[in-house]
Amino acid sequence: MPPPYSLMSEITVHTLIYTKADLDRAPPDERLFFLMASSVANDTQMFNKTLAVILEQDDAGHRLINQGNSAFGLMILRMLTGRLNEAWKLVSKFSRMIKANYQANLSDEAREGFNSILAYFGGKRSLILDVRDGMAFHHLPEHVEAAYQSLDPDADIGDYLHRSIGNTLFYTIEMLQYETLKNLAGMGNHIAALHQLITDTRVQTVNFNSFIFGFTLEFAKRYLPHALDRLADEAETIPVPRFDELSLPYFSLLPGAK
Repeated sequence: MPPPYSLMSEITVHTLIYTKADLDRAPPDERLFFLMASSVANDTQMFNKTLAVILEQDDAGHRLINQGNSAFGLMILRMLTGRLNEAWKLVSKFSRMIKANYQANLSDEAREGFNSILAYFGGKRSLILDVRDGMAFHHLPEHVEAAYQSLDPDADIGDYLHRSIGNTLFYTIEMLQYETLKNLAGMGNHIAALHQLITDTRVQTVNFNSFIFGFTLEFAKRYLPHALDRLADEAETIPVPRFDELSLPYFSLLPGAK
């Protein structure tokens, strides 16, 4: 449980204040990309923060708790692959505008992020795209069947049931998810495949956000200069919990439970 506000740490956030009239001065394609890229930055940070908190959970030596948290984390990871794929579609759609109007003016870090995005998603199929298509937004029946057929006939499988659906975990399908991930990654075990997917999503999240922040700065210089000029003065210090104080386990005492 996070500590009371009086015991929290603090961060200072600066507000970039502008109006619709300010944004109206930007070309429609640049404005639209700015707005939609902002959503990518928000969503990927939310998914990554949630995943990081889940992965840091202490299972206190309980296998069931570990498996519940692992299933929770894999779900967030699968949703993140879908969001990163949509982010790629957005960058791809506006890539001509970006290259013509922004690439030369981006910081080295932002330009490197942009080029890394093109390299990862623009060539052969990637693990992120394969997971998105095979076990995230599109959960293909043939993958589930293949994973099921690969199980040892005598291996223990099963589900964890509770009087509340909120604390019920159908774990057999989670085992099949790991098997599917292993097959999609072309690796010998699911742990290596999971580590690879976590690495790929983290690296591409950094690439997207490095590029998006660089694009935002250049966009603001061109169309929101007055907002940039006021940025240093528009500051607010807020209380925040430490990361290691956060907790988000799968199993929990639900509201109204006795």
